[in-house]
Amino acid sequence: MKKELYMGIDIGTSSVRAVNFDREGNVCGAHQIEYTLICDEPGMAELDPDLVFAALMKCVRVSIENAGADKTDVAAIGISTQMHSIMAVDEKGVPVTNLMTWADTRPMAQAEAIVQNFDTYALYQRTGCRNQHPMYPLSKICWLRDTHPETYAKAYKFLSIKSYVLSKLYGDYYMDYADAGSSACFNLYAFDWDDVILGEVIGVSKDKFPKPVPCDFVLRGMKPHYAAEMNLCEDVPLAIGAGDGMMANLGCGVFDDTRMSCTVGTSGALRILVKEPLLDPKERTWCYSFLKDGYLAGGAINNGGIVLKWLREEWKNEYAVDMEKYGVKKMYQLFDEYAKELPAGSEGLIMLPYLTGERSPGWRADAKAVISGITLRHGRRHFAKAAMESVMYQMHSVFEAITSVNNHVKTIIANGGYASSDVWLQIQADIFDRDIAVSNVGEASAFGAAYTGMIAVGVVRDFRTGAKIMEPKRVISPNPANVEVYRECYQQFRKLYEEIYGGR
Repeated sequence: MKKELYMGIDIGTSSVRAVNFDREGNVCGAHQIEYTLICDEPGMAELDPDLVFAALMKCVRVSIENAGADKTDVAAIGISTQMHSIMAVDEKGVPVTNLMTWADTRPMAQAEAIVQNFDTYALYQRTGCRNQHPMYPLSKICWLRDTHPETYAKAYKFLSIKSYVLSKLYGDYYMDYADAGSSACFNLYAFDWDDVILGEVIGVSKDKFPKPVPCDFVLRGMKPHYAAEMNLCEDVPLAIGAGDGMMANLGCGVFDDTRMSCTVGTSGALRILVKEPLLDPKERTWCYSFLKDGYLAGGAINNGGIVLKWLREEWKNEYAVDMEKYGVKKMYQLFDEYAKELPAGSEGLIMLPYLTGERSPGWRADAKAVISGITLRHGRRHFAKAAMESVMYQMHSVFEAITSVNNHVKTIIANGGYASSDVWLQIQADIFDRDIAVSNVGEASAFGAAYTGMIAVGVVRDFRTGAKIMEPKRVISPNPANVEVYRECYQQFRKLYEEIYGGR
């Protein structure tokens, strides 16, 4: 019997996933392949784009096999990708650099040069981006220009990982509005590359960048050998989709500013959808183009699940016995067991979780992790819970920044890896002193991508139609006793930050 599958491809920082859904959003077959960041020098955080592409090829093919399906069963595809990625290719489309990810902080000097030579708030108003932060592709392109001039001279196009994948599959260069909008090179209002940024800050023309298109832009006519390798039909409709944050929003039904998506995976983010650009006078938040009548506003943190993963990997001898019980892939269950044994506040242990610098709200790329209040009483369980709490302290500081400029949020919807951790969700509810609704979609970014595919072929009328599966499956309410404890702990967290890095 013929199936009707809608595939969401999610190309992340640490893995690629291909997930097949039916019309109702039920998962019918999936596959995931991990890869490793290249960190060969201080600040480097790159990926081999061809390794990512090869992983994608296999991932799609195996996901179809896991669905018990054939290539004719795939009705449409949508793509979600990590944001803020940048690489360069030559005239033949061959990479002349690796893919620099959001976590790469080498362009610190170029970011500082932007501060010294330009009105950064004026740039923020044009792009919605904190342009002077090295996370953004803008600084990375300037870094390549200044430090590797020979390589820079070979650059025919600057691409995101999605643009590179699509150029290999179809032969043309495209970038969705959201991907472009999160580059710090795109104009919020013109929906095109910003002349001031390109001309005055970098010194390039628009032809160095892909053509910007909306997220429901559809490609057909995939190159035959790639289609065959993935077991896809050449003419399967592929919606270009958007960044993983936008796709997560769609996947859990965030269509306006009354609902807020809260994602914690490797990193973390809080996002709302607004009809007009939403900017913060203090530049603590960002706003990216998404639809002609919709913008994604919010804030993101660098250090989410990566903090727990670091603890697990670096302290593996101490955690070895427990990891045998829960398995390396069940990290959240392991840390849940640790954390639930301890009271709120980890008995005085406070952590600043900045293993990879900080984004919102302070935007300190030079920030380092700090652990304060250690005594003989503290052991691995305390460090585990303090890490979980620290991520939520940071997320709450982002929440405060967003709601200071838009206070319409009624529902916070949790999605991403942390949504499988009951203890972490409870910590968030207690720190935020708000109900946390848990998404019913386990693969929110992938489903958001598949949803754009449904829109592209007319199965869904428009982005705000919604689906039953987008409704939250349960709600975590705050524990009043813990709320009071965490209110004091959060103030200690803020005080520690301010003593080291100043105010936000």
